[in-house]
Amino acid sequence: MAPARIAVLVLAALSAIAAVVLIRAMSGGGGDDPVQPAAAPPPQAETARVLVSTADMEVGHRVTEADLTWREWPEDAIHSSFLTQSQLPDAKEDYVGAIVRVEVAEGEPLNGKKMVNPGAAGFMAAVLEPGMRAIAVPISAETGAGGFILPNDRVDVILTQQTQIDDGRSMREQHVSRTVLQNVRVLAIDQTFKEVGDDQVVVGSTATLELAPAEAETLTLAEAMGDIALSLRSVADIAYTGPMRNENSLNRVASTPTVRVIRYGNTRQVSVQEN
Repeated sequence: MAPARIAVLVLAALSAIAAVVLIRAMSGGGGDDPVQPAAAPPPQAETARVLVSTADMEVGHRVTEADLTWREWPEDAIHSSFLTQSQLPDAKEDYVGAIVRVEVAEGEPLNGKKMVNPGAAGFMAAVLEPGMRAIAVPISAETGAGGFILPNDRVDVILTQQTQIDDGRSMREQHVSRTVLQNVRVLAIDQTFKEVGDDQVVVGSTATLELAPAEAETLTLAEAMGDIALSLRSVADIAYTGPMRNENSLNRVASTPTVRVIRYGNTRQVSVQEN
């Protein structure tokens, strides 16, 4: 073969090889695909334990230990008002006995605005039953069953009034006592809002009672007419389903017939005893 022909063939072969190499380089090369590095796992979100409810709680519900639990919560989703175990480790125990102020759903994080503890601002309004009113009356050991009346007990309200009776022969003073309200719930004695331990008493100067609006008016009138005493009811009487208020008693006291008597230049109103 002529040398010129051999040179052409060699040049053609080299060109072909160069073309193949160039194509492989431009297409990423042949052979096995390069190993892709494994994707790094997403960083795990930091969490903290927050106090949440274990069940739906309505307004006025008294919180029990079973209503509360600590639950892991993403730190970036924790509001500043949440109760966290790291900052308030005793929050679960502290809020047992609190009153729910706003409706709470199961699993909802809790805070101090949703529950109120006894003695805290707003507790009295939270503990009142819908439609009821809180009214305080002065008491002593003598008029408060010796200090044995405690929050959440039930009492009767007794009015004692001094009046003058004209029996037709002479005028004499007489004390009249009547039960004007029955089965009234005691909300607090002074600033004590919850039951105390066994064998304890609370001797206070005021008792806060839960009354309907009309009953609050009756009690206010009774205070103006005479002395008020509270009579402690038996626990067995709380379930009594008959008439719970004795409003007619106060009406009878208030409507006792009176006459104006002028004697030696002095004028006074005296009650007339009816036959």
